[in-house]
Amino acid sequence: MTTQPHDIRQGSRHSAVLRPAGPSSRTFVHDSSDAPDHLEITDVRKRYGGTEVLKGVDLSVAQGRTTAIVGPSGSGKTTLLRLIAGFSAPDAGRIALGGAEVAGPEKWVPAHKRSVGYVAQDGALFPHLSVGANIAFGLPLRGKAAARRVGELLEMVSMDASYAKRRPHQLSGGQQQRVALARALARQPELMLLDEPFSALDAGLRVATRRAVSKTLEQAGVTTILVTHDQAEALSFADQVAVMRDGKLAQIGSPFVVYTRPADRATAEFLGDAVILEAWLEGSLALCSLGGIPVRMPKVQGKVNLMLRPEQIRISSGSSIRGRVVDTDYFGPETTVRIQLEPILVDAEHPRDPHQPVGGEVINIRHWNAMLARPGTELFLKVVGEGVVFPWQG
Repeated sequence: MTTQPHDIRQGSRHSAVLRPAGPSSRTFVHDSSDAPDHLEITDVRKRYGGTEVLKGVDLSVAQGRTTAIVGPSGSGKTTLLRLIAGFSAPDAGRIALGGAEVAGPEKWVPAHKRSVGYVAQDGALFPHLSVGANIAFGLPLRGKAAARRVGELLEMVSMDASYAKRRPHQLSGGQQQRVALARALARQPELMLLDEPFSALDAGLRVATRRAVSKTLEQAGVTTILVTHDQAEALSFADQVAVMRDGKLAQIGSPFVVYTRPADRATAEFLGDAVILEAWLEGSLALCSLGGIPVRMPKVQGKVNLMLRPEQIRISSGSSIRGRVVDTDYFGPETTVRIQLEPILVDAEHPRDPHQPVGGEVINIRHWNAMLARPGTELFLKVVGEGVVFPWQG
C-alpha cells in the first residue's frame, strides 16, 4: 500500500489546505497568498544571563511550506527553534501556531501539547530499542495496528518495513536520520522542526538524505522549519530563507531573492562567494573595473560597493576587460579561478576620472575548464546580469 500525502494528517483541522506533492509546489518566489500563516512569531526576545540572544524576531511561515533559518554559530538559530518547540519560554513577544497563541505575556503551552515534531542533529534514537520500537514510542496503538503504522511510516521515509527489527547501531547515519523523522511524524505533528539534522553526515549522504527528508515532508504537507549554518543546504531545501545575524533576522525571502539580491554586504558574503568591487553609481549604472554594470533599483548613488556572484563573471574572447590568472582551486566539475584585473591606464594622455576605479583588484570566478585558466594566462572577461550595490565601505 502506498501512503498518500494526507495520511499523515488524518483528523487534522488543517487537512483541507494540504497540497499535492510535485515540483509545482516549490518555486523560487515565495508567495503565501494561497495559504494561511501557520506559524507567527512577533517581537520575540530571549536573554540568558547578561546576554540578549534574541533581539526582537518577527517571522511568519505559511501552512505546508518550508522555511530555513540560516546563520553563523551563536546567531540565535537554535534558541529560536527551542522557543517554537516549547522547550523554553521567551522573555517577551508572542508565538502562535495555527492561529492559537502558544507563548506570550500571559500564555504558555508546554511542548507536549503543541503538536510539534522535533528532529535533533544526531537523531537521538533510543539505542536499546529496535527501529520499530523507536518509531512507535508514544503511539497510542499496540500490536498489529502499531506494526502496520510503523510500516507505513518507514515506507514514507523510503525504508523497507524489514528495518523495523534492526537496532539503530545497525543503520547508516542517513538511515538513522530518516528513522528519527519517521518517529517525529508518528504523532502527526502540525509543525516539524529540524535542528541541523544533516550536519553530521558526509557530503554525498547529506545531499541524498536531505532530498529524501524534503520529499517526505512535502508529500505529507507538514509545515517545516530547518535550522542550519550551511548556506547551500538552506537555499536548496526551503521555500523561504530567513538569515539570522546577532539575534535578529537580517533578511527574509525566497532562496532566489536572498541570494541574488541580499539586503546588505554581510548577508551577501555569508550566503556564498561574493565579488565586492569599488564602483561609482549614477542612476542605475555602476562603473567599475569590469565595466558598466546595470543595477536594479539602487538605494544609494555615488561611490559604492558593487556585489557580483562569481558565476556572473564569464570568460569571453570578445571583451575589452582583461585580467591575469593568479592561481586556481580545482573542485572537479568546476574550478575557482583567482584573477587580477588589469589596472586602469592613467597617464598624460589618459588622465584619471575621479569617479573611475583604479582597477587591479583580485577577484574569484568559476569555470569548468581548468586547463583554460592556468596561472599567468591572460583572460578576457564579461559580466552577465545585474549587480547589487551597498553603501561604500573602504
